[in-house]
Amino acid sequence: MIRILSFNIHGGYDRNGIRDLKRIHAMMQELDIDIGVFQEMETRASRGGALDDIEVLAGPERPHRLPGLAMKEGEGWYGNLIVSRYPLLRSLVHNLGSARSFEPRNAVDALSQTPLGYLRIIGTHLSLTPWERWSEMHNLVTLMDGVEEKEKNPLLLMGDINEWQPRSRLLNHLDKILKPVPCGKSFPSSFPLFRLDRVWHDRCHFPVSARTLADKKSRHFSDHLPVLITLG
Repeated sequence: MIRILSFNIHGGYDRNGIRDLKRIHAMMQELDIDIGVFQEMETRASRGGALDDIEVLAGPERPHRLPGLAMKEGEGWYGNLIVSRYPLLRSLVHNLGSARSFEPRNAVDALSQTPLGYLRIIGTHLSLTPWERWSEMHNLVTLMDGVEEKEKNPLLLMGDINEWQPRSRLLNHLDKILKPVPCGKSFPSSFPLFRLDRVWHDRCHFPVSARTLADKKSRHFSDHLPVLITLG
């Protein structure tokens, strides 16, 4: 069995505005998380970040990392991140935006060697505006199909999709390409009303399930609820 955590961590700030990545690391330890897929990872000094934040979040238990730098400030950055117990044999960062984008967006794309075999994991965080989301997802699907691999490995796509409408063109399109994994409402964490954080899979020969973590502690860590994905 493999356990993956997909989580928009809001720069590491909880609902009281206190930043503490050690709490998220402790949560991963408690849940026995093998792979963490994070959105809104923040290491910029002007936003309270530090260069060792990835180490604090991942810990020595997850030595394999794929940072997806969407915005940079000196040596600090903001964007997506994958941390893993298992080796990442191939690591890519896909630029999803355009010259008209309000905020740079990307996707982290890793091929991991796990006890269940090779597993392709993609994490992303799409824009707030509908036309940007559609463009970004179209770009992502094109890039996903364009990656050359010797074999078609099981694939998991996850992250903060920022789609408020349950019957949107974007979700309908993705649901035709990949198999959606139900995981519940995730935003806002204090009283979840919307399924902004989602999971899809393809070619998985093992069971895949997902659920939002809505206990009191998990509700406090961010403005989104974390999503726990179980494979096998």
